[in-house]
Amino acid sequence: MSATAPKTVREFRHVLLWPLQLRRLRRETGFASHWDALRANPGPWAEVKDNLLAEDETCQSGYQEFVYFLPYVQRFLYGFGEADAQTPASLHMFRRDDIATARVRLRQGDAPLDLAVERVRLVFFYDQDVAILAFEVTARDIALADAVELMDRFGRPYPPYWDAPGQGAHCTFSVEFLDAAGTLLSTSDYGDRDKYVGLVRDIKQTPLSLHWEYLLHPMVPAYLGGGLLQYYQIENKRIPIMTYLAFDDPRSLTRGDLARIGFAAKWGDSATLPFAPRFLADFEQKHCYDRYWDGEDPVSGMNTRFVFCGVAFAMVTRHDDARTDLVHTFRRQFFQIGLIVNFHKAALLNLSNRFSIAVERLRVGDYVSVRAFKDSVRESLELFLRFNHRYWFHEISNQVLASDMFARWAHQLGSDALFREVREEAQDINRYLDADRTRKAGDNAMRLTVVSALGMAGTVVTGFLGMNLFSHADLKAWDKFWVFMAVLVPTVALGLYTVVVSKRVATFFEAMSSERLTWRQKLTAFRQIWRPPPGAPKVRKRVAGGDEPTRRNAGQPPRRSPGNTRH
Repeated sequence: MSATAPKTVREFRHVLLWPLQLRRLRRETGFASHWDALRANPGPWAEVKDNLLAEDETCQSGYQEFVYFLPYVQRFLYGFGEADAQTPASLHMFRRDDIATARVRLRQGDAPLDLAVERVRLVFFYDQDVAILAFEVTARDIALADAVELMDRFGRPYPPYWDAPGQGAHCTFSVEFLDAAGTLLSTSDYGDRDKYVGLVRDIKQTPLSLHWEYLLHPMVPAYLGGGLLQYYQIENKRIPIMTYLAFDDPRSLTRGDLARIGFAAKWGDSATLPFAPRFLADFEQKHCYDRYWDGEDPVSGMNTRFVFCGVAFAMVTRHDDARTDLVHTFRRQFFQIGLIVNFHKAALLNLSNRFSIAVERLRVGDYVSVRAFKDSVRESLELFLRFNHRYWFHEISNQVLASDMFARWAHQLGSDALFREVREEAQDINRYLDADRTRKAGDNAMRLTVVSALGMAGTVVTGFLGMNLFSHADLKAWDKFWVFMAVLVPTVALGLYTVVVSKRVATFFEAMSSERLTWRQKLTAFRQIWRPPPGAPKVRKRVAGGDEPTRRNAGQPPRRSPGNTRH
């Protein structure tokens, strides 16, 4: 077969793993978690009672999937047995089965492609405001050009721009969801330019196509509001994907074909490359995992290549109707690996987002703002600590293939580097809080020292006398009370006033102890107790609940400027 001859994908499986950031539930809702809220109002969703049996009630393939992972990963994915039933499960899964077909038109005037919908799952994670939508479609005997265009266009939540009126760039022309009877359930609106431009202009939020909103209902995008379960996007422009492509002869694919499959790039002539040759010089070493691939020996049986390129993962293999183990492995074990690595990145972006928002809302000098900042940061630090010890895996399996895939996939998503950045953010903020606590403790110690020093004279006098200067033993009870109040009130007032001027008194004490200052300078320091020097800073009053704060440079911990959208 020549390089330019049309190639056919015998089996095409395309899975979207869409991470979403969930808006935290308010206490007045009465729900402790997002899955509890969805359970109370499920709409088309049904809760999956046992994640291990979600695809196979007999547990035949589920057994192979379960033993594929290490014990702590098994507990993360499938929960605990009856002996540990009191331990909260890490994953809460819902499914919907009403959508049978996704009818896709890649461009205006193209014939529709009917993709069978085989899996729609919504996964929530304990202790993390993150959910992942898993959406799997399949097709058989489609042109490679259409398969690559689907990889590039189908997983787009919104059009980045428009090639022509009604045709979004890098987007399908239309997507229709149909039920088993062929009834239309929802359709996309990528061509409605006014809608997308208007929403971005008015509310500064990235809108979604209508068919994605329908798929996630009763959850609603945060820019619409009004729903109990609201979500934001974490990944912009492209939903992370994993794709299975089976060919009669995968060795007939050119280097350009494999690069387009790996990067889910726009289709082009097989004899050409999608990017510059220098950019693709290390494509095989950097992006291809060839443990089971030998492109030169047809009888070797090594027909499977794995390609990792950013948010895209592709498995290219030989089609054989007699073998179903590769499909099962892709849909079960590899799917779980994809779920884990995309959850890691989504949770880290969510934590970084929380740190960023807390710092942006901090107003140094505003007591209410500082208190809210400390509460928010402490909660985020606790979430990061629990994520680090409960969810952050370095090894997921003792199977070499699974271990290598996990490491490569996570590296391509940038999870390790992102984890280090989030940890540095947490350490920076923690150091800021420690420094603030140390400063306050020093101020309090200074005030107590000043009050004790000024009260020492009265303590020494009364202790030296060892008796009462005035005898009130014979007075009536009410007279004793008023005498007590006459002494208590001035004493308390004097103590409070001493606290108010404690910094200036401390400055006077420091001047008195200095051997370099003259007595005139020491006298000046004494006068400043009651008369602050000209130009001393004045405390500005702030009103809580005012306009949204702006960032200030002074007194704020450093913050990374991540590339993801902040909400």
